[in-house]
Amino acid sequence: MAEMRIKQNDQMGKWYVSRFIDDHNHELLPPKLVEYLPPHRKMSDVDVAHMDSLRQVGISVPKIYESLAAQAGGFDHIPFTKRDMYNEVRRQRGMRKGDVNATIRYFEAGAKADEKLFWRCQVSADQHMCDLFWCDGRSQDDYKIFGDVLAFDATYGRNKYNLPVIIFSGVNHHNQTCVFGAAMVSCETQATYVWVLQKFLECMEGKAPKAVITDGDRSMRMAINEVFPEAHHRLCAWHLLKNATTNVCLPRFTTLFRYCMLADIEIEEFEQHWEAMLDECGVRDVEWVQDTYRKKLYWATAYIRGRFFAGIRTTSRCESLHAKLGRFVERRYGILDFVTNFQRCVEFLRDNEDEMDFRSSYGTPVLQTQFPELEKSGAMKYTREIFSRFRESLQRCVRITVVESQPCEGGTIYVTQKYLRPGRKWNVMHVSASDKYTCSCQRMESFGLPCVHILSVLVRLDVGSLPDTLVLERWTKSAKFGLYDDVAGHKIVDIAALYRMRMGTFLQHCKRLARLVCNNEDLFKLYTEQIVQEANNLESMNDSGNSVGVGGGGNNGRVLDPIGVRTKGTGRGNVQVGARGVKRRKCSTCGVVGHRRTRCPNRANMSVPNSQDEVPQMGDFPPVENIGVQDCYRPSAT
Repeated sequence: MAEMRIKQNDQMGKWYVSRFIDDHNHELLPPKLVEYLPPHRKMSDVDVAHMDSLRQVGISVPKIYESLAAQAGGFDHIPFTKRDMYNEVRRQRGMRKGDVNATIRYFEAGAKADEKLFWRCQVSADQHMCDLFWCDGRSQDDYKIFGDVLAFDATYGRNKYNLPVIIFSGVNHHNQTCVFGAAMVSCETQATYVWVLQKFLECMEGKAPKAVITDGDRSMRMAINEVFPEAHHRLCAWHLLKNATTNVCLPRFTTLFRYCMLADIEIEEFEQHWEAMLDECGVRDVEWVQDTYRKKLYWATAYIRGRFFAGIRTTSRCESLHAKLGRFVERRYGILDFVTNFQRCVEFLRDNEDEMDFRSSYGTPVLQTQFPELEKSGAMKYTREIFSRFRESLQRCVRITVVESQPCEGGTIYVTQKYLRPGRKWNVMHVSASDKYTCSCQRMESFGLPCVHILSVLVRLDVGSLPDTLVLERWTKSAKFGLYDDVAGHKIVDIAALYRMRMGTFLQHCKRLARLVCNNEDLFKLYTEQIVQEANNLESMNDSGNSVGVGGGGNNGRVLDPIGVRTKGTGRGNVQVGARGVKRRKCSTCGVVGHRRTRCPNRANMSVPNSQDEVPQMGDFPPVENIGVQDCYRPSAT
């Protein structure tokens, strides 16, 4: 019976309601529930942008909803529900087509703010994206200084296409991990790695690293030899120890192999220890042992000594970087979401670096050693983290004695030995003309810090300041001095991010105004009326506000989105959720589906071990082996 009639007045020309009947054949909703009806629910562009900004820093949708309710004065004052917020998130993630093109537009917009921004995309014959590489300006600047050592590894499950992600990283002057670039590839073949490394070399203006550290993947190794023929390739020590446990399964062999790999010994001593290990463990005919020995130039410290690796022996930094990346990206992310959130992760690392720059520049460490002049000289030159390592060597140099000095052509050779260790001697050569010091231990060449033997010679010669020849520029406070002053000029800013940034800035001014106005009722009414009036005027001028963002769109005749792939690093997670099926529980005793171990019909026939010989003891498992301060080896029970 509900009815409403509207007529026009012939004389006035205005419309009016001539008949209204408020009779319904059903019960009406209470007034407090009317707002849940779909026509009454709507998320404005500002609400969507606010939600996106909070979600990017890891705040969940329910928490965002509670925050908006607290600001609005209650849940009944919010014109939408949590379900509407989830629908908006699903709509953004459902950008199936045009994901790659949106990413390209993101890079094109970012290139306006960062003219050094570099990206390359490789497509297949059917125009689907296969590989993508990108690097911003600050990463290129970091590589100019810290690009002597390069580490990279692939991580999986970071996007909805299951494309493996390769992150190129290194070590900065605070001994922190810094990012040089990133790539997404469709497969891990030698040709793919060659393409990625070539684009990396093109981005860095042809500068190749001096040392590369990987996990030993064959495709990686072949690509590195092809693109970086002059770089020394080092294999990850952790992966080698893990493979030793898997392929040999002898704890004693793992212990001896670890000593041969990491001990600071000469080549002759290495060969002697290796032969003794083969005879003791009886693994001379094991194929993996023979193949590993043929690659000794890639992992044995005896053969690597003197090559600069910045103290890196494993790819644990890459694994740590992948773990940090997991805090910013999810496996459901598309290409655009991954790239934008990856840049957030990089900015987080750079913020930590800026904080360490402040801590190194502000204040002076308390002097602790017996040689305050040398210690103060190191504190003035090195960053705080590197200085702590230098001070450790300076404290230990008191145990080194200069037992002999021999004049030589152009300088003097000092023979040093450790306290109560007359069998081990190290020769330190000092060239007077260039004030250069070299030691037979080659720690200066390997890590870039003077060893205890050189420091003991400096103490013997009453040197009060570190010579410039012993200070590696990459470890100093001035390593990046004057490289870039405009930090914002190296950030990728797209239209949507700029819109959210402006909105956040405007909201801060609004909060400031609210703090001053809301305590006075008259001021509150006055400014509220003015703000509402101004908003109505702007809406009428702009014909209502339009949403701003990076659209998905279609393909526009350009690059199609990549096809989901199966990688060697993922398993059941590659299968789509709808195609997985229901996982049925199996009996752990007989392996038959339909019952559990407690109700297995064969349980009565199973014999119970009566002797302790049938039960594995704790001593049967290999021990935990430490390989460094940050690198630890925990072999599996197999």
